[in-house]
Amino acid sequence: MVAAAVVAAAAVPWSDGPLRRLAGGGGDGPEPRFDVALDPHELRELGRSLPQDATYAIDASNETPLVQGNLKAAGQLYLARQTPVHDPRQADVVLGYRAGRVIEVARR
Repeated sequence: MVAAAVVAAAAVPWSDGPLRRLAGGGGDGPEPRFDVALDPHELRELGRSLPQDATYAIDASNETPLVQGNLKAAGQLYLARQTPVHDPRQADVVLGYRAGRVIEVARR
């Protein structure tokens, strides 16, 4: 049975696909790949400069759910030390999205 699994695995093309990534092949690169145009430079800089106890909100209410989801994921990645809040009035920093860029809208 093990021999059959080894033979089947050897027959699978490993050039570029999910099996190659599972096998420890090269990844997508050092930066995440988002599903929408998104330059995370502002988030990266904020993550470095804001104190750990800071709160942030991302206001993307006029954007599609896909953009909102990507912004949420990017915020969780680059602002992992800070705390997200839903209500922008409770946030130390409010971020928005314009033409593929995350921008700072307000800071308390």
